[in-house]
Parts: sequence; C-alpha cells; structure tokens
Amino acid sequence: MQIDTRAKAVKRSGADVTLTAREYAILEYLALHRGKVVSRSMLYDHIMDESDATLSNLLDVHVFSIRKKLGHDLIATRRGQGYCIQ
Repeated sequence: MQIDTRAKAVKRSGADVTLTAREYAILEYLALHRGKVVSRSMLYDHIMDESDATLSNLLDVHVFSIRKKLGHDLIATRRGQGYCIQ
C-alpha cells in the first residue's frame, strides 16, 4: 500500500483505491503513527469537527470500510486501547 499525502491518494498493488475524506484522514493518521497504538479518542479528535457532538460507532464503520478496501490485516484493533498499523 502507498499513501501520497500531497495528493491525498492511496494505491494498493499499483491500483488507485477510492476512500472518503474521513477514511483517508483515519488511514493517514494511523500511518503517521505507524507502530503505535492510537486511541479512539485521538482518532475522534482528528476526524471530527466541533459540530460532531456524538461518539457513536462512526469510527468503527469507517475502519471496517478501510479494511474492506485495503485488507483486513492492515489495521489491528487493540481491545481497550485503540487501533494501529504495523
């Protein structure tokens, strides 16, 4: 997988992968913190703006979608801690 932060684009096996703006923001943030566990609250703070007041399962939905598009092994879940990319 390749992430072009300048173009905000992702490629997998040389093919472009279409991500929503929030999916890309989550993936980029996790990639920038590769090898470290990123808490759910850190991700919420990164992807939500002041008008988003709920802490729903929105993050779970986006992570599921990223995994579906890029592979289920890409993002690891650390129960009670958050997510990480190895």
